[in-house]
Amino acid sequence: MTSPVPPLTPPRSPQSLRLQILALLLALFVPLGVSALLVIPELMKARFWAIERAQLEQAAQIAQANLLAEQDRVGLFVLNFSLWSETFDYAAGRNPGYLAANLVPGTFKGGRVDYWGIEAPDGRLLSAATLRAERVAPATATLEALFAQLPRPLPPQGASGVVALDGRPLVVAARVITRDDGQGRGGVMLLARELTPAVLSHLMYGQRAFGVRLSRDAPLTPDTRFGPDESTERLPLRAPSGPAQLALEVRQTRAVSQAGAATTQQLRLAVILAGLLTGAGLLWFLNRRVLRVLEGYKRDVQRIAQDPAHRLDSRDRTELGLLAGTINDLLDHLQTREAQLRQRAQHDELTGAYTLAGLLERLDGDQTVRSALVVEVPRLQEWTGLYGEHFVDTLIAALAARMRAAGPPHLNARLSTSTLALVTRAPGQLDPAALLEQLEQPFRLSEGEVMVKFTAGYAEAPEGLSAQILLRHAGIALQHALDHHEHLGLFTETLLRRSQEAHLLETQLPGAAARGELFVAYQPVIEVNTGAWVTLEALLRWTHPVFGPVSPATFVPIAERSGQIYALGDWVLRAAVREVLQARALWPQARVNVNVSPAQLLMPDFAARVLAALDALQAPAELLTVEVTESTVMQNVSLACTHLRRLREAGVRVALDDFGSGHSSLGVLTELPLDVVKLDRSFLRATLTGSRQAALLHGAIRLATDLGLRVVAEGVEDQAMLERLRELQCTYAQGYHIARPQPLATLLALRPPGAEIQREF
Repeated sequence: MTSPVPPLTPPRSPQSLRLQILALLLALFVPLGVSALLVIPELMKARFWAIERAQLEQAAQIAQANLLAEQDRVGLFVLNFSLWSETFDYAAGRNPGYLAANLVPGTFKGGRVDYWGIEAPDGRLLSAATLRAERVAPATATLEALFAQLPRPLPPQGASGVVALDGRPLVVAARVITRDDGQGRGGVMLLARELTPAVLSHLMYGQRAFGVRLSRDAPLTPDTRFGPDESTERLPLRAPSGPAQLALEVRQTRAVSQAGAATTQQLRLAVILAGLLTGAGLLWFLNRRVLRVLEGYKRDVQRIAQDPAHRLDSRDRTELGLLAGTINDLLDHLQTREAQLRQRAQHDELTGAYTLAGLLERLDGDQTVRSALVVEVPRLQEWTGLYGEHFVDTLIAALAARMRAAGPPHLNARLSTSTLALVTRAPGQLDPAALLEQLEQPFRLSEGEVMVKFTAGYAEAPEGLSAQILLRHAGIALQHALDHHEHLGLFTETLLRRSQEAHLLETQLPGAAARGELFVAYQPVIEVNTGAWVTLEALLRWTHPVFGPVSPATFVPIAERSGQIYALGDWVLRAAVREVLQARALWPQARVNVNVSPAQLLMPDFAARVLAALDALQAPAELLTVEVTESTVMQNVSLACTHLRRLREAGVRVALDDFGSGHSSLGVLTELPLDVVKLDRSFLRATLTGSRQAALLHGAIRLATDLGLRVVAEGVEDQAMLERLRELQCTYAQGYHIARPQPLATLLALRPPGAEIQREF
């Protein structure tokens, strides 16, 4: 069926699509323009700059390499003369014809040197000459100045470099004079070449891409500078000794960057022109071929809001016309699909019952609902793992069929995966207990006959209420039943007030410890025959500033539902260990038992957190016993046993709490890693009413003892129970008859004589 057309909302102020498209174009073109006009040119400029820098560096390297090659050439020429016995004999004063044979113009021209000098071993200048006008002329002052530039003493490998002498740059190379075989030390020979502009040009092979000159202002490190028209790099030239005296200055015109600047300017102009033409073309096209058609669609859509049968004009031959036709087909499909979805939204596909939304819509405005029963199917996840999803679906469907069989005055709904509801509008009382008993009759499924115990919440209003309110009341009753492990919860105003209080407690619980409202009370466990204390059980207590003492049965489920149990459990563990550790100053063998909730035990890092807390408090592991329940362990046996084994290996004891309550199996004592078994108080009371229960308890005690486990009976309320435990040979006991939970200091002050904490437990 088609849904009624909802009332039209007041029209909003129209917004021009043209202005929006213009804004869109601006949003697109402005970033592109900024990129093309600013970012890209700057990147190009940086690239040209990098190319120019690389060219300058390359030119400087070439010039420096050429100059070093000339320096090495002069050094090799010196080596030819210095590694010669005739030169050695001359320096020693034994070869008077040496100069006449070697100090000739051909020597200067062939070696391309300008100065010749030989020093005797004692430092006297034996020969100092230069070539002038094709004649060898003396140059004593110049050679003395050049020899003064050398390091003293001269290294065996000689010395070379570039020096400045009276404003003239010279390449100098000097070697120690030796015989032909390299033996002896016969003084020093020095050759030098003046680096005139012509020589520099020749050394650089007449380079035109860059210019070279020598400068007296020698930097410590290479220095690069960029001027408006020229870039320069200055490289320090090594002297024979001491700091650099001259710098090689390489100059290069900035043709690359200038060309880059011109290119980027042309690029900017091209981008501006292309952007203007493109924007104008796009605006014309959008206005002519898109906006006019869309304005027609706008009018059609406004009409469809008034008349759902109206459709868009799809005669346009472009993709817009195809889009209009597709939208028309979609509208037809949506009208059909809407009816189907409404049906599915109102009814659960598996059971055929109403969904919560469907039920509330069905009863919208109806204030004559008399009662609501909400039924929770337990352990669905466990059954799914054991028997599969088909089994669970069949069970849920069968339960819904039984609820539907209640008759026409009742409406059946599935509120969640595991929760169903029965809402009654007919006058008269509904017996929820009887109805729940009918619903729990054995189910005959393909797997066989299945017995299921449900948990339910019930609320009624003889004068009639809305379904939403009654379902909320029934949900409160159900939550109460789940928290207190009851079969059926009945809603009352007191329960509502408690639920509201529980919500208030939930909001205030996180800060209770910081406000000093939480504390740990302790109850001793004694040895039955001697009355000696063997350990203390830590029990969390909350004193609320408004409600006073709040029962753990009230706030622990709240903490578990809200996820606060993790922080609360850590706080209790640390507080109990810290206090009992301090008490060991008086009683060195004190130990403590700490209860663990299901949520804590099933944390992946539970054992690690416990051991980390003990380590942080520097407490020995044997001080602590963790208490877990069988139902907690059975939720994930593998993970729970992994945690418990790790704790036992570290020295922490493990106790199974509340054994004997529910459906506890004796076999579990052999399967779980345990040290202690604590018998539930209901188990102990049952033994006082008959011999069969006493025999069962005695058997459990004997079995646990034979397995090497310590057995503690809880709930000892009078002397008769204590005597009964002695008869049954139960070793340890705990209860109000022995001591009520007290703060540790108070409890230990009331400790009877001889009630010493024993090490053997």
